Amino acid sequence: MYEAGGFIVHFFSGEKVKHLAKGYEIVEIDEFEEGKLPRKLFRITLRKQGAN
Repeated sequence: MYEAGGFIVHFFSGEKVKHLAKGYEIVEIDEFEEGKLPRKLFRITLRKQGAN
């Protein structure tokens, strides 16, 4: 984690995301930018496995 212009930044590798998502299905990964600085962010949508 680090701070950039008052924004706390967390970086997770693809492998870390998969590890944190155990027990969930990764439904979607959306890339977007936010703020004045070019900030490439990812929103990850999960669904609990076995849920409809």
